[in-house]
Amino acid sequence: MGDIRGDLVQLRSVPARSRVDIMASILDEVRFSADGLRKTRLMYWCNLSFKQLKVYLKLLCDKRFLKGFDVDVEGRKVEVYRITDDGRSFRARANSSSPKR
Repeated sequence: MGDIRGDLVQLRSVPARSRVDIMASILDEVRFSADGLRKTRLMYWCNLSFKQLKVYLKLLCDKRFLKGFDVDVEGRKVEVYRITDDGRSFRARANSSSPKR
């Protein structure tokens, strides 16, 4: 059986993502969806808590990198997010300047 302490130390050694990395991750996911993405999808795909996601979505919308829309899904309004041209530009710069892991 493996050494549990060694496994835990190895888990802790995973580098934390920077804010720019997280914002780029959100923009990466949204850019592939023509119809936009809902918060739950972004939360799962970007591996963020709901609290973290709300902070980053507000930041990205305030910077005009994302835009939120209300759409009608089966008779109820649902908020989805789409990337803007400014968001595409930021994502390209962020991805080209971040070190590859």
